[in-house]
Amino acid sequence: MKTGIKTDAQDQKENLKNTRKTLKVLQKTAGDKENLVGRLINEKDIKLAHSNYKQEVKRKQLEDKSVQTGECTITAADLTSEEPSADYWKRLAEKREDLLNESFQENERLKETIDALQEENRICKEMLDESKNLVEVLQEMLEEGDASAENTEDTN
Repeated sequence: MKTGIKTDAQDQKENLKNTRKTLKVLQKTAGDKENLVGRLINEKDIKLAHSNYKQEVKRKQLEDKSVQTGECTITAADLTSEEPSADYWKRLAEKREDLLNESFQENERLKETIDALQEENRICKEMLDESKNLVEVLQEMLEEGDASAENTEDTN
């Protein structure tokens, strides 16, 4: 049997195992400008970066919203003038295209419905013919049964 006496060294090792490891400090303080992470090294780099940023901002030109989105706007002048603008005709053509697409899709649905109904109609006609044949066979059997019943009554 072992008897264990814990020493200070063992306690310290056990405490080290049980404690959480913390993250290391990347930047000591913001006041220490020489050791900041991601800092530009000299003034030239700072000026160059600043001028590049200004050039990028200057290059970006905002365009008219209708041009950016590709949407046509119809103005009052388009509606009242003798000759509407190209945007008016473009917008009108897009609306008509949408309506034609909807009509086409509806026609396709109706065509599928018609095909399904014609198939159902064909099946119903076949079932009707079979039931007519069955009725004829049953009537013949009943007539034969009536005739044989009359013959047996006559003989008795």
